Amino acid sequence: MREFRLSDILSPRGIIYWRRKLWESQYYTPERLRELQWKLLTRILDHCWVHVPYYRKAFARLGLERSDFRSLDDLSRLPVIDKFTVLDQREELKADNIVRFRPREMFTSGTTGTPVGFYWDVDSTVLELISQWRHFSWSGYRLGDAFLDIRSMVLRSGRDHQWNRKCRGLELSSDLMDSTNVGRFAELLRRYRIRLWRGHPSAMSHFIRLLQAAGIASIKPKIIITVAETLLDGERHLIESWARIPVGDSYGQVEHVALICQCPKGGHHICSEYGIVEILNEDGSPARPGEEGRIVATSLHNRALPLLRYDTGDFAVASDQTCRCGRTLPLISSFTGRTDDRLMTTAGRWISGLRFSHCLTKGVRRAQIVQKDRDGVDVYVVPTPDWDAETEESVRRELRKRLGESMDIRVHRVAGIPFDGGRKFKFVVSLLDSKEPVDRRFSREALRKA
Repeated sequence: MREFRLSDILSPRGIIYWRRKLWESQYYTPERLRELQWKLLTRILDHCWVHVPYYRKAFARLGLERSDFRSLDDLSRLPVIDKFTVLDQREELKADNIVRFRPREMFTSGTTGTPVGFYWDVDSTVLELISQWRHFSWSGYRLGDAFLDIRSMVLRSGRDHQWNRKCRGLELSSDLMDSTNVGRFAELLRRYRIRLWRGHPSAMSHFIRLLQAAGIASIKPKIIITVAETLLDGERHLIESWARIPVGDSYGQVEHVALICQCPKGGHHICSEYGIVEILNEDGSPARPGEEGRIVATSLHNRALPLLRYDTGDFAVASDQTCRCGRTLPLISSFTGRTDDRLMTTAGRWISGLRFSHCLTKGVRRAQIVQKDRDGVDVYVVPTPDWDAETEESVRRELRKRLGESMDIRVHRVAGIPFDGGRKFKFVVSLLDSKEPVDRRFSREALRKA
């Protein structure tokens, strides 16, 4: 877990204010939520106008005055930026008074091939902490409850586990778990009376399979929150059927521009107090309900390195529905993956590869789809005894149905997944040379006009 330093949260007034505000605002009317967003955006725009060189130059280049921004709708006057903008212009994007905000440098994981450095400030760190607390509370978490943080990671201590007394969190690395030591890890969860599990869905799935094989069922959590990876259908089914509770999925980024949290009723709620989220089509227009688009977001709190209309590289389906839980925070229908979760059809069109996870559940311990050329894909399967020729053929049929009948589907039975994607498991890997130019053209040309 990323540990919060004491200096990060030495803002008691901010913590008390946002603890009260976030528990209230999740039930605001849409109009009142927009009023709150506009109040927060006004502060960020004022700051960018005076203290951020990149935006001062951008406003001048576009012929914009600060007075041209009178409502949330005026945010669309600004072009969309992306991680390459940050790579090229990071010094210009830093506030000239950055020291005032007690910045902390953070880096993306680099699983997409390009690690990017950002800065967090105290305000955005406090919002991250309180927003996560609110999400956990939806499932019954109370501050002080012991929790598990399980991921594919190397622990700082060099040991196979780490107990953080300050936040009452137990860190475990799934990389070190196997059938010979699963009982010892289970005993750690009993010792620390773990109520909440939080972490990578692939790491949780691995741990649960080991527990099932060992016949250990006495450490099931009361709350499960998945983070950092796309939650696949098969993983959700495994986790929920074992724990007998719903999984609360969550979406966020190192960039601190957007946070989307799933409630126990299944709704994926946009945390409007955290950031402004736009779902945009390829031409830069807003996606209609039911349409897939890019997640473009604006931070409402980070003044160290503010990001306005930042292309996250992630995709979601827009929604205008309300949730059965009673919260009025807006929804998305679903996540459909990252830029690098795309596959190209024989017709030359990009589609989300995550939609194929449903057909790789029966007889599959783990699977990965890799596209190295436009005429074929490789499907790597770590099989269980239930995998058979009929299942393999049904996988080919499902993939050809969406990718094209002439697509060469090569299925490989393997002992381990070949492309590990760093510390985060990747269900889809695209190695097509033309992929990056397509994405850059979308962000730099089409969205620049949005």
